[in-house]
Amino acid sequence: MNFEQRYREWIYRGNGHGTWGAIMATGFSTFGIAMGLPGIGHTFLMVPIFGVVGFFMGKTVGYALLEGSGRTAQAIYAPVGAGTYAQTHSHIDALEARGDYRGAADAWEAVVVSQPLNAWPLIRAGELYARQLNDPATAAARFTLARDVDGITPELQRYATQKIVDLYLGPLADPGRAMVELRRMIIAHPGTREAAFAREAIANLKRSPTE
Repeated sequence: MNFEQRYREWIYRGNGHGTWGAIMATGFSTFGIAMGLPGIGHTFLMVPIFGVVGFFMGKTVGYALLEGSGRTAQAIYAPVGAGTYAQTHSHIDALEARGDYRGAADAWEAVVVSQPLNAWPLIRAGELYARQLNDPATAAARFTLARDVDGITPELQRYATQKIVDLYLGPLADPGRAMVELRRMIIAHPGTREAAFAREAIANLKRSPTE
């Protein structure tokens, strides 16, 4: 496994989310101690402890999100019990179950060609490229195509946009592009929870020394 593959594995194990959790926890605890907020403590020696706790909380949540995102999205946006999905695409699930991720991705790509106005096959292909095939650039491209499909539901569009952001903040290491997508989220979906998170993420990125 080369460095790039190890880095991707590091990201997809939730460590990227853990790092953000540590940054936010240490920032909040430093502010709280400086302002004398109750329940935070009165010594800056507590800051590293908050950082460690924040990292492991972020890592746990991030790993769960990354591992479960594809199946969770399927349950919400294209449930197997709905009928047509189970009848038409269960063979692709069988490919994934056998570990034939390249074959599954190719099969989803074929569905994309036959159903150009269906965003879901693009989402599923993107998930495979991101998590199993270690191809974040192609994954981002598929999520972008899905997000821009005419008639896509707002929920699925927000999901696709968030996946794009995760890729730019993670393995693609392009926070500038991530900020573009975050601003797109705010403009396209005002008043949503995702828009609120996008505003917070932009503020954090602007405070980051890498920006």
